[in-house]
Amino acid sequence: MQQQHGSGKTAVLVERIINKVINDKVDIDKILIVTFTSAAASEMRERILEAIYKKLEEDPTNIDLQRQIILLNKSNISTIHSFCLDIIRNNFYEIDTSANFRVADTAEIDLLKQEIIDDLFEEKYIEENKEFNKLLNIYTNYRGDDNLRQLILNVYRFIQSSPFPKQWLEEQVEKFNLKDKLEKDFAETVWGQILLENFKEELIDSILKLKQVEKKLSKYEELIKYKLVISSDIENLENIKNNTNSWESTYNLANTLIWSKWPSDRKVTLDYKNEAKEIRDNVKKKVANTIEKYLIYSSKQANSDIFEMYEILESIKKLVIEFSKKFADKKKEKNIVDFNDIEHFALNILLKVDENGRIYETDVAKKYKEKFEEIAIDEYQDSNLVQEYILKSVSKGNNIFMVGDVKQSIYKFRQARPELFLEKYSTYKLKNNQIESSTETETNSKKDDIVNNKKGLKIQLFKNFRSRENVLDLTNLIFENIMSTNLGDICYNENEFLNYGANYLKPNDIKEYAGIAQLHIIDLKEPEDNIYKSTDNTEDSETEISSETEERVEDVVLEAKYVAEKIKEIIDSNYMVYDRKKGYRKVTYKDIVVLLRSTKVSAPIFEKEISNLNMPVFSDVSSEYLESMEIQTIMCLLKIIDNPMQDIPMVTVLRSSIGGFTDNELVEIRGKDKKISFYESLTNYYSQKKSKSDGDSYNLNNSDELFKKIDLFLNNLKKWQDQEKYMSLDELIWQIYSDTNFYNYVTLLPNGGLRQANLKMLFERAKQYETASFKGLFNFINFIDKLHSNSGDLSSAKLIGENENVIRIMSIHKSKGLEFPIVFLSCMGKQFNMQDLNENIILHQDLGFGPKYINDEKKIEYTTLAKEAIRLKSKVETLSEEMRVLYVALTRAKEKLIITGISKDVEKSFAEKDALIQMYKTDENEFNSETVSNEFMDKTSKKEINRNTINPVLLKKYKSYLDWIELVYFNNKEKIADFMDVKIIKKDEFLKSIDNSVDVEEKDNIIQKLNERAKKIEKQKMTDLSKTLKWKYLYMDSSVIPTKTSVTKLKENDDIISIDELENKKAEESSFAVARPQFLNEDVQITNAQKGTLMHMCFQKLDEHKNYTKEMLQQMIDEFVQKRIITPLEGKSINMYKLYAYTKSELFRQLSKAREIYKEQPFYINLTSDEIYGNGLNDNILVQGIIDLYYIDEDGKVVLVDYKTDYVEDGKEFELIEKYKKQLEIYKRALKEALGQDVDKCYIYSVYLEKLI
Repeated sequence: MQQQHGSGKTAVLVERIINKVINDKVDIDKILIVTFTSAAASEMRERILEAIYKKLEEDPTNIDLQRQIILLNKSNISTIHSFCLDIIRNNFYEIDTSANFRVADTAEIDLLKQEIIDDLFEEKYIEENKEFNKLLNIYTNYRGDDNLRQLILNVYRFIQSSPFPKQWLEEQVEKFNLKDKLEKDFAETVWGQILLENFKEELIDSILKLKQVEKKLSKYEELIKYKLVISSDIENLENIKNNTNSWESTYNLANTLIWSKWPSDRKVTLDYKNEAKEIRDNVKKKVANTIEKYLIYSSKQANSDIFEMYEILESIKKLVIEFSKKFADKKKEKNIVDFNDIEHFALNILLKVDENGRIYETDVAKKYKEKFEEIAIDEYQDSNLVQEYILKSVSKGNNIFMVGDVKQSIYKFRQARPELFLEKYSTYKLKNNQIESSTETETNSKKDDIVNNKKGLKIQLFKNFRSRENVLDLTNLIFENIMSTNLGDICYNENEFLNYGANYLKPNDIKEYAGIAQLHIIDLKEPEDNIYKSTDNTEDSETEISSETEERVEDVVLEAKYVAEKIKEIIDSNYMVYDRKKGYRKVTYKDIVVLLRSTKVSAPIFEKEISNLNMPVFSDVSSEYLESMEIQTIMCLLKIIDNPMQDIPMVTVLRSSIGGFTDNELVEIRGKDKKISFYESLTNYYSQKKSKSDGDSYNLNNSDELFKKIDLFLNNLKKWQDQEKYMSLDELIWQIYSDTNFYNYVTLLPNGGLRQANLKMLFERAKQYETASFKGLFNFINFIDKLHSNSGDLSSAKLIGENENVIRIMSIHKSKGLEFPIVFLSCMGKQFNMQDLNENIILHQDLGFGPKYINDEKKIEYTTLAKEAIRLKSKVETLSEEMRVLYVALTRAKEKLIITGISKDVEKSFAEKDALIQMYKTDENEFNSETVSNEFMDKTSKKEINRNTINPVLLKKYKSYLDWIELVYFNNKEKIADFMDVKIIKKDEFLKSIDNSVDVEEKDNIIQKLNERAKKIEKQKMTDLSKTLKWKYLYMDSSVIPTKTSVTKLKENDDIISIDELENKKAEESSFAVARPQFLNEDVQITNAQKGTLMHMCFQKLDEHKNYTKEMLQQMIDEFVQKRIITPLEGKSINMYKLYAYTKSELFRQLSKAREIYKEQPFYINLTSDEIYGNGLNDNILVQGIIDLYYIDEDGKVVLVDYKTDYVEDGKEFELIEKYKKQLEIYKRALKEALGQDVDKCYIYSVYLEKLI
């Protein structure tokens, strides 16, 4: 059943179940009802019970109804996880697990994963496993192996969404085994098909733009010659487009594409000549970029690159499988399961796979089939593949009743598969003669038809009972413009429209209610603003910027201030909302919600700005529990109970309300002896004071407040340490709360209720922790520390109820299923998060792995075509998901919708979008494969095409909700005013308006107080200030020495300068000029230093066991250019003769016999300043460098070689040796420390002299 939001799908589901139970006499325990949340399951259970009681009132003697009440207690109304747990607990013996297992929480599982990955890597290091070492070389850096660890964990986590993870992993890795298929046309692979389809789409887009130009040029006779060039371009691109079925043909045509020369005629003065040239140049650039990105390789080259990654992916696969086994064994040992296990264990009980890979049902599955007369699934659009397998295995095939709305499928990040819903939606037939269905018109016979029809039938509920017409009309307008099968996965036509059914009563004398939807755009551009040079968001950047980091905090603050002001205006006005129980009433705080795509950065800012206007607000951001003051304080106290020798926790507790010490008191305690721990300072101070009292009942007791504080604190600490030995952890924590009164103290602080609830939650978690597999204070502290260090957290306490009168701030995802009279949809100008597309390996449910090509021996890396294909596919899926997220956001509003966003330059953005809409806009006769992507036409039947839909190619160019809404605005300029009121707010004008709102008299009072305070500054304070300003640092000599440097800088001797030179340098820096960037210079020259670097790179890539010819070396250089490792100009600058001479040198001959060869090895070494500069200072300096080459010769001796391209006369080699003597000494020392072995020989290979020195 496809249902719109607010159409009463829960009511339909409940009604169906009630009819089955009451009218069809089906026992409630023979119906499996799967809901998305536990709350939904409870609500459904209550509704069914209420309906049965209602029937019993009519017929109190009905035994069957009485029996249903009893059966309801053991009915299968639950979430999918609860149902799976039931399967496991009743059939645990089928999978060799314990019956009393415990479901571990996420934090515990994450820490266990870290423990397993640590053990696994430790084993591999000890084994010196070659495959593992290769992965280390590829995916790690000098900082550690965290990247490889994370990669293994990411792959493991991803494959859990597959019904059979190991099988999926093996199949996807095997796709890269193209050993016998290297000659196959690349278009026959799944990756090649996607890339060619995208290239074809790009060509169609380019042809469209050129045809627009051609059409305009044809209007002017004097521009005919230019029109002929454009026509020739169109013909060439059409030729390529028509031959995109084969990779080789496309590759050859694309790489031989020649653009006609643009005529040069100064006599032609029409302006459009230049405009046409500019559009053509942009098209040329775009086509060239696409060819360079995708069609740079022939089929054989593309297949070879993918095959080379096979060995690496095999190693990753083995590591993941090994991790999976160790992780599973550890969980079994601890008798715990995680959430993924729940589904997979249930699946393994219900389904088995034989030796041939055939999946068959078990006897347990057959029993469940017999048991359930019907299976009802709520929110089916959010199901994943594992859940699909589970539910199918317990169904009879024709007894599943599914409800959902694919437009609200927004859990792709949890591996939800909306395509499962779409597949049924597209194949099931619409119920005969159905025009409109609702909870009132649905009949029992219709429902039976759905179940009994083996092919499947669908019923659509068209009416919406939540929102006013103004909200529904705007939603329909936006999505008929942007949502299609190509982007959004479904064609949003009249069949999908939201139809008004809420029946809001019209008020008599009320003027302020409901109202047209509003779009408020804050324009950051200021007069003569040169900060933002461009607002073009259409550039398909190779590297997407994380949406969180891309979001400027100052812009969020500005938008938050604006939204807060607008909320206050609504609250202070006479705006009325409709209450179904009370009728129209004045708006209150709880009627308003601010929805954000992501709350991490924005929510705290919005919360602060709304609070600043004295309005109650609640932000459900739970990522700072461990960072909260109250939890930090108690955790520090637990740490010093366990070990008081920790200074930072000790000072934290002493300075808190628990200790009650002031800063001056802590300084006094610490000042006695700075070399011991703070705890020892505390006890020493206490002992000294106590001894001075001479045993006279502590005669300092009445005079020394500090002594009393220390006495109380140390006594309490000793008491808690003693109690820790016999008390449980939760009892100890509650004892601390009681002794310190800290539990009550926090209620006096801002958000005191939340703070107290957090402390209560810590107590509960400690209790829960001790019932788990770990016990004791030390283990609990270690658990929290590990969780914190791994960027984990625990959720904060929730204090707010649905009836609390506060403004709510929440993410769009958390708002799903909720409704609010007034919705502010904010931060709509923020770009979509595409960060996942930049990982070394991208994962896709259907396409598998998309790795970057990395050759650790040749030190080469670039993006494979497999990764490019998956990136394109994932980008479309991400945009489709974002479209559905926008749909959920818009449909949360019941009465009023206000959309806000930031734009860097509204005028420019509007002009650009208006022009593009006009370019892409077509009437019915032009709506064909030339104006829409081929994929779009293939997926969409002519009957389904919505004539108002914006071309998906254009929509994919933009990456924010605000961009999409603006495109809709310009696509419907004639009628948009009936749906949405657009308002542009200038940044400077808004800031002035809120600044002017501050009372003038209040400003004068503040200024007067500041002036009076300034006059009261005493002369002594001015003297102290002068003394402070004249202070000079005692260790100025050390301050000019770098803490980190490189071997190259040491050679240049630029790191160390005198104090006078430092002052001169500062003066120079105040007026330095920025050099012109190299890419702006017309005649770019390759410098000698760059030539040296290129020669080093070539030496590094050579295989010492090959006998090179000049042709082979030239082929290697050409390959570097082709793979864009170097530019063509750089390729030409490489001295072939010097490179060839090196391959015939004595050094190259020695390398061919060496046991081991190491090239370009980075190192770090600590040296003292005196060792480097001879200045008598012992300051440590971290020196970094790269050793060109060292090898272990036939006799096991270490030989160090440094390449030098310097000019040197024959016979003056000693000058070169003297110049680099210090550098080589550092290399030798670094090698000795790293290898534990002396360097036996040290050489310089002079490229100029072509010999070893």
